[in-house]
Amino acid sequence: MKTTIQIPVDKSFAIEAKKYSTKLGYSSLQEYIRVLLKQSLDNKWNPIFRQFPVEYITPEQEAVLDKTWAKSQKYTKKGDFVKSSDINELMAYLNNG
Repeated sequence: MKTTIQIPVDKSFAIEAKKYSTKLGYSSLQEYIRVLLKQSLDNKWNPIFRQFPVEYITPEQEAVLDKTWAKSQKYTKKGDFVKSSDINELMAYLNNG
């Protein structure tokens, strides 16, 4: 069973909200509001504080991250890495081997 939620807002606000939701890729303002509410209820996104819920990693995941970090530090100290100032420079390097 579906129901309708009515929220009175200024017409100019509704127009801007519709433009914004379309810019984000939603087919309608209603779709954007449904997704926003669903994510809020599922505790995936807090629109008021603009943050995702805190996620914790397992000790195993932390060990993998620590190992990866230590390895990257070795490469950095040896100078064995690619440095680029922007994405185009990096992509040119990657495409040319």
